[in-house]
Amino acid sequence: MQKVEIVVRPRISRFELQRVLKVWAAQYDADLRPRGRLRRQYRTEGENLHWHIVGLRKGMGTVEVTYLPSNGKLTVLVHDNRRGVWAGQAYENLAQEIRERLDWAI
Repeated sequence: MQKVEIVVRPRISRFELQRVLKVWAAQYDADLRPRGRLRRQYRTEGENLHWHIVGLRKGMGTVEVTYLPSNGKLTVLVHDNRRGVWAGQAYENLAQEIRERLDWAI
């Protein structure tokens, strides 16, 4: 597994973060898919917010993003079995984009 951890201001709006992720995904021919708590019918369970950014072409791979609002910890990662031809390098680019585009990064 390859990952980058970023500390951001706690309690960032999920919509603000999701907007940044969606714009980035569109630039890289990928699709943003909410997972975990964002998908459950009863969204009160668990704290973390989790997304998959999946390449639209076969074999691109999947980048995962997890955000813990209480402590401002954001993790961008790729599991070894989801690296594909794109995701193994794209996760670092996304982490850098988050640092550069969001004024709340510490």
